[in-house]
Amino acid sequence: MAAEKQLSREEFDHLAKLLGVDGEPAYLDELFSQVRGVFIGAKRIREIDVSGAEPDMAFIPPTD
Repeated sequence: MAAEKQLSREEFDHLAKLLGVDGEPAYLDELFSQVRGVFIGAKRIREIDVSGAEPDMAFIPPTD
């Protein structure tokens, strides 16, 4: 499944180029490290089983 695949450096470089993100190699190395951390954290969040849980409260926008 694509969602479980790790983000490679080549994919990161391609996405950064598409988004117009550039900078010194050391900056891009640090940014890549941080982005991978976000991907790992997001994977852990997606693995939480909330199928039997109801939200504590629902958002109901005000009607003016």
